[in-house]
Amino acid sequence: MIQINNLSKFFKIKDPISPNKNSIINALDNINLNIKKNEIFGIIGPNGAGKTTLTKILSTLIIPDEGTVFVNNINIEEKPNYVKNITGLLPGEYSRSFYWRLSGYRNLHFFAKLRGVKNPDDRIDYLLDLFNLKDKKNDLVMKYSTGMKHKLALAIGLIHDPPVLFLDEPLTGIDPVTAKEIKNIVRTKFSDKTIIWTSHNLFEIEEMCDRIALLNKGKIILQGEPENIKKKGWDHKKILIESEKPDRFLIFNGNKINDRIVEIKTKNVHKTVIELANFAEKNNIEIIDIRTVKPSLEDIFLKGVEENV
Repeated sequence: MIQINNLSKFFKIKDPISPNKNSIINALDNINLNIKKNEIFGIIGPNGAGKTTLTKILSTLIIPDEGTVFVNNINIEEKPNYVKNITGLLPGEYSRSFYWRLSGYRNLHFFAKLRGVKNPDDRIDYLLDLFNLKDKKNDLVMKYSTGMKHKLALAIGLIHDPPVLFLDEPLTGIDPVTAKEIKNIVRTKFSDKTIIWTSHNLFEIEEMCDRIALLNKGKIILQGEPENIKKKGWDHKKILIESEKPDRFLIFNGNKINDRIVEIKTKNVHKTVIELANFAEKNNIEIIDIRTVKPSLEDIFLKGVEENV
């Protein structure tokens, strides 16, 4: 559904040392991605990684400096209006998605007209009901809670029922109940859409996305299914051992992660566990708990960022 080839974007900024000179920032550096129809594809990365720049290019808000992007086999630079008609956007700056002095209903009606939606009332009623905003549809948006504003912004992005949806930090700043509600709606109601989900929240991305790409300083470091990324990106396993004398176990390639627990890296869990047990018995050290843990997406993320500083 979306094909990104050698995509780059540069920005000029004033040099803080020499104000008369400009510095070049590589916001995106030779990005290549293929995103399948009806999948949720996650883009993760620290602040400033290029996530929002990529979303703005895909939604035709800005144009790339190099490379090409195809949405549904259409070049976005050659036919931007076509791409706009088949895509929806929840921007990170969601507060700019509507008019605060209009009601939720009036906002939806206005944007439906802009999108060319004929007889939009049925679509508006459906979205208000879907996002549990029907009782507040006549309230001014300035009186909405943060969660309600997020849901209204998402409803506006969906007003023309686009097959492609860009969600830029869709859960940032909202309460857990609203976040859960939005995630459930995306899972159950948007299975027919291709979704790009950008975030720096690793747990959110792993929970929601079929495949992901790790973006850092404008470059893709890793991409694929979350489980495969964890397998490929981590060359060892971890053992957590809890003891009253955790420092004694640091000799086993360990790092103390809290008062009584040591994290030990190993490539052979069985062998290391036997060595730990023998060591504890020989030195009269009580082991309170011992368990193995799989690497998390956060482990891979931090490792990828550290290796590409």
